[in-house]
Amino acid sequence: MPRHLIHSGLILLLLAALALPFGAGAALHGQSVDGSTSAQPADTVISPVAGGWTLLANLGEGAAPALVLGPLLTWVTAAFTYDAALGRFQTFRVGQAPRNDLSRIDAGQPFWVFVPPERLDGDLGFWEQLALVRNQDVALRPGFNLVAWSGADGATVSQAIGTLPIRRAYSWDATAQRFDVWNPTLPPALQNDFVLEYGAGLWIDLGGSAVVTWAQP
Repeated sequence: MPRHLIHSGLILLLLAALALPFGAGAALHGQSVDGSTSAQPADTVISPVAGGWTLLANLGEGAAPALVLGPLLTWVTAAFTYDAALGRFQTFRVGQAPRNDLSRIDAGQPFWVFVPPERLDGDLGFWEQLALVRNQDVALRPGFNLVAWSGADGATVSQAIGTLPIRRAYSWDATAQRFDVWNPTLPPALQNDFVLEYGAGLWIDLGGSAVVTWAQP
């Protein structure tokens, strides 16, 4: 089996092991979580949230998970960040404080959320937040890193990464519940050079043995 498939499979298995869905509850469907239908200002970003796993990023100020998630708690039962220095996930589970070790989601930090599929009944929800984080410098450690893209929309992953020693980059398709994988060792015709959108979360597999800084343009 190709190595990139093994890696993406291991990530999914680990995430699945962390998820413990709660009972179904009332939810808002097919609209922003706060029910707004008016035009949004330029400094606001709206991200889709699917049943199952969605990879989001906190583009506002750092705060406790419950404050960052806010009205998303109508749907979400758990949130997870990944600490590359420790090589492990940190967890926030709604209503299970003794099990939680995630006390804060920092500005610019990506995080996974899990929504029991029945809470959205096949629809997409939408999360609205202020877009305050732009063009951040991200420290990447050798191995897997969970990072957010804070550059402009429209750059391909290969353009954004430049000459950094990145072995693979993984983008999550919440609607299809699968990874899109960019692997620079493949021939150009076989590469999935996916386009980055502002606020998207990414898994980055960094080669080498040193921490590097990714200055996102």
